[in-house]
Amino acid sequence: MIEQTACVVAIDNDLVDVEIIRQSACGSCSAGKGCGTALLADWFPKRRQIIRLPNTLGVRRGDQVVVGLDEQVLQHASLLVYGAPLAGLIGGAVLGERIGLALDWTSELGAVLGGLLGMIVALTIVRASTFGRTQKGDDQVRLLRVTGRAPAISPGSLSTAVAADLSLGVRKSE
Repeated sequence: MIEQTACVVAIDNDLVDVEIIRQSACGSCSAGKGCGTALLADWFPKRRQIIRLPNTLGVRRGDQVVVGLDEQVLQHASLLVYGAPLAGLIGGAVLGERIGLALDWTSELGAVLGGLLGMIVALTIVRASTFGRTQKGDDQVRLLRVTGRAPAISPGSLSTAVAADLSLGVRKSE
C-alpha cells in the first residue's frame, strides 16, 4: 500500500475533502543536494491536491489522516498509460509500413501515419477504460487511519477561549 499523509479540509455529508501536499519522488534520498532531480524539485513549488473521499473513519475537519493506494493499482495504471500507446505506436508503424508499400507510398510515410493512428487509437482505448473505472469507484485512494485529531470545540469552551484571548490584549481602565 502506497501511503501519504493528508489533512481533512472540508466535510460534506458522508464525504470528506483531504488536502495532500505532493512531494518529489526523491524526498527521502540520501544523495540530497548532489542529485540533479532534487535540484530541479527545489525550483518548483510543492503542489497541493484536494481529493474527495468517503468518510469511512468518521473524521472531522482539521484531522490528520493517512490515505493509501494499492501498489497493484499503480502498476496496472502505469502499464496501461505507458504500455498501450507504445504498443499502438509500434504496431501501427509496422502495419502502416506494410499498407504504405502495398499502396506504392514510401515506407516511411506509411510507418509514420500508421504509428500516429495506432497511438491515437490506443490512447482512446486507455481513456475509455480508465473513465469506466473511475465512474464505478474502483481502484481509488482510501482513508486508512487517523494520525491526529483536531481539538473538538464546544460552544462553552469557545466563549471561554475567546474571553481569555480578549483579556490578554485589553486592559481595564480603573
